[in-house]
Amino acid sequence: MKSREQRIREDRIRADRRSAVRLLAVVMIGIFVLVGMRSYAAIIQHENNILERENEYLQAEIDSLQSQIVDETRVTRIEKVATQQFGMVYPSAENVVKLGNAESEVKNLAAAIRSEAYN
Repeated sequence: MKSREQRIREDRIRADRRSAVRLLAVVMIGIFVLVGMRSYAAIIQHENNILERENEYLQAEIDSLQSQIVDETRVTRIEKVATQQFGMVYPSAENVVKLGNAESEVKNLAAAIRSEAYN
């Protein structure tokens, strides 16, 4: 029969082995989790890089369109389109028709404004 000390030693050895197995299991799970997290982080970073490239492309396109808008809304461009495509011309002295006396129109306008302000 085994002595009490031998049984205690064997129990300690078994307990140490169980502890070692538990520790190994925890370490393996930790490694598995770390590898999984690194993999997930790499996937997210890759998707982020793709989105950043798309954003840069879209920003370049926006800048190009804004430049085109500025070019197309310049007065010189509008005048060019109006005269060349639509046949518009600047008025000359022959194209002007005066209605009434200019001085009387200004006085009448002033009188109309004055009457509106005080009534």
